[in-house]
Amino acid sequence: MNKETLIQVLDKNGFSEIEEIDYKEDAVVVSFIYEFDNDEVEAARAYANDESEDEENGDTWYEEFFLPYLNDLAVDNVGEVIENMMEEMQIEAQYVSYELDEEEYSYNEFIAAFFPKGKVIEIEQVLDELEM
Repeated sequence: MNKETLIQVLDKNGFSEIEEIDYKEDAVVVSFIYEFDNDEVEAARAYANDESEDEENGDTWYEEFFLPYLNDLAVDNVGEVIENMMEEMQIEAQYVSYELDEEEYSYNEFIAAFFPKGKVIEIEQVLDELEM
C-alpha cells in the first residue's frame, strides 16, 4: 500500500488539506477536508427551505435540514471515492466525518484509515489510540 498514491488520489478527487497522521506501520491514517461548492450549499439551502417549517437560518432549519443535507452529501461523495480506492487498490478503509456547525459549514473534515485487505481495523479504536 503506497501512501503517496493514496494521498494523490485524495488530492485528485478535490479534497484539500490532506495530512498524514502518524500511526502504526500497518495502516495509513489521513485527515482531509471536503469543501462544498456554491451549488451544493444552494441545494442544501433549497432543501431546508422546502422541508423545514422553521424560518430560514433558524435553529431547526440548520440543525434538522441544512446541516444534515450537507453532511450526507459530503459523506456520500467521500464514501464513493474511498470505495473506488478500495476496489482499485485492493485495500480496506474506514472513515469518519466531523459534525458541521452553523458557524462554519463551507467544508467538512474527515479522517480515514487505509489498511491491507483482510486486516481488521476499527476507526474508533484508531481515533482512541491517537487521542482524537
